[in-house]
Amino acid sequence: MNTELIKKNSQYKSILTVLNGNDWLLFMATFVRRINPVTIIFWLYLGSLLVAFLISIFAFNLMLLNSRIWIIGIIGGLLLSLLVTPILHEFIHSFFYKLLGAKKVVFKWSKRLLRFNIYSSDFVLSKKNYYVISLVAFLLFSVTPFTLSFFFNNVLFLLLQSLSIFHSFYALKDLAVCSYLYKHHNSYLHIGQDERAVFYKNIE
Repeated sequence: MNTELIKKNSQYKSILTVLNGNDWLLFMATFVRRINPVTIIFWLYLGSLLVAFLISIFAFNLMLLNSRIWIIGIIGGLLLSLLVTPILHEFIHSFFYKLLGAKKVVFKWSKRLLRFNIYSSDFVLSKKNYYVISLVAFLLFSVTPFTLSFFFNNVLFLLLQSLSIFHSFYALKDLAVCSYLYKHHNSYLHIGQDERAVFYKNIE
């Protein structure tokens, strides 16, 4: 089922938006700034991460650490957020896609977005399911490292804290989609292998 067939299917006539591959940056820039419960929770969480990190620097006397430990910790978290957790993040998405009925899931690297994307031409995802999938990935790779960091000292603390912060920025695409879907009741999403995303509202 490609995007053209979806638009012709009577069940999916109420098309909300069609995004081509070149449209994602503008889409993300627009909807991560929209004020709604989804974005408010995200930005409050990210703000609390930064505040907690700054407080921890003084509470745990991290200023006294050798600069090499700081570099290893911060750069290590950055590298993990660029090279490891993006793959795991998209694997979580693809796992749920398959679990919910997708027959084929394709991974592709986006040079524009500097991230992996996954596509499934035979699969349409509901708003509720997209929220759940995005939340699970965010909890695993942002909230969990932040929580675990307080059980470690020095390098591991800095590494997990930086991983949590950097991965939150990686999740901005999920945030933008969730922000967009928030305003549309009973909305759905299809991202095909032609790299186009179709948002539509089901006709009841």
